[in-house]
Amino acid sequence: MADRQDSDRREAWDGHTQVATQFLDEQPPSQDLRELGKPVSPTLRELFVVCDPSEALRQHFELGVSPFVLLHDLGTGAGRAFLQGLSERSGWRLQTLSIRRQGFGTVLASLSYLDCPLATGKLRVYLSEVQAEPREQVALRRLLNASATAHVLMGAMQPPPDVAANVATWRDELLSAHPHGRLAVLALPQVRDPDWMMSLSALARTPRWQVEVGPASQTVAANWTLMATYWNRLAQAAAPGSVPQIDRLTLSWTPEVPPAPRVPTPMPVVNGASVTAAPRTLSGGFQPMAPLSLDAHLGVLLSQTGALRACLFALANQEVWAQTDGADGVAMAEQGHALLVAVGRIGHSLTLGRSVREAHVSLGEAQVLLRATRLRSGGVLMLILPRDADIAHVRERLQQYEALVLPTRAMT
Repeated sequence: MADRQDSDRREAWDGHTQVATQFLDEQPPSQDLRELGKPVSPTLRELFVVCDPSEALRQHFELGVSPFVLLHDLGTGAGRAFLQGLSERSGWRLQTLSIRRQGFGTVLASLSYLDCPLATGKLRVYLSEVQAEPREQVALRRLLNASATAHVLMGAMQPPPDVAANVATWRDELLSAHPHGRLAVLALPQVRDPDWMMSLSALARTPRWQVEVGPASQTVAANWTLMATYWNRLAQAAAPGSVPQIDRLTLSWTPEVPPAPRVPTPMPVVNGASVTAAPRTLSGGFQPMAPLSLDAHLGVLLSQTGALRACLFALANQEVWAQTDGADGVAMAEQGHALLVAVGRIGHSLTLGRSVREAHVSLGEAQVLLRATRLRSGGVLMLILPRDADIAHVRERLQQYEALVLPTRAMT
């Protein structure tokens, strides 16, 4: 009797296990199951392993990995700067995966990435810059190179002097990971340096490679739009449903954060009856806004004037108070101050006075505009503009912005 009961229990257990296994096999892996490690903070995940980090990542990818972008920068740091700027503009967190040794906690490798939310799921952008010991660094990069759906090569404001050799080495690394396969590459230069552009032209001649070179741009918003539209073209050419498309192709100049709660104000009373005040509309295309940081003000002015870069510095000591993405604030402040001093000396020599209200210089590739600003007392606003920019229109937009957004006092 006891043997029969044991047999019944075993059969019941076997039947339950088979059903559960079949049920689970029919379920697609969720996004959570595809995540590496466990979250320990909003920007950090930790994965404890008993093998090499590259082997752990390979096993994870073999379980199924969503399409992702791999961002390269040839060691200039431009890729990380872009992801940091993208995080600030969009509110999407720049995250770190820390791979540690099980039982000891020793950090073996660190990877950085950013997740772009989609209508369903998310698109991950990995940074090819990997922190690990040299052998594992090569193995991890090779695995990322082989697994990425698209590769984006981010240029720098100052390309390295041996840019041709660096591009050739990077090309060889990708070829070793994809010896016979097709490869999708988008290059985003920040400047049209001749050596840099020649290297990209040589890159485009690689057999079976689909290489596109975007226009030179120093802004995070422009580069994100170029990258997102490129990704969507790849998605449209792929099998239906295999590659998700990006919904948000443009970035605002402020991050996506919940709006601050508004303090209720008394309604105006007319003849004992309350009325609702109509929203105020400002001329010139500007909308009323809450107090902004200096960086946020420059972000608005960048879009309103079409400037390439902007910087706000102190006239007294050249201290940089704010700058836009890609701007070398220290160099701009130093050279801008020198230009103002030179103009002041010219005015003094010609008995026209030392005070300088504005300085405008047209150069071969761009225009430079310096002027006093009400954004902060004692500050100088310096704009780098395209060479074909309408300087009168730029002045008008600056005056409108300061008059309407800062009607009574300077920003502190």
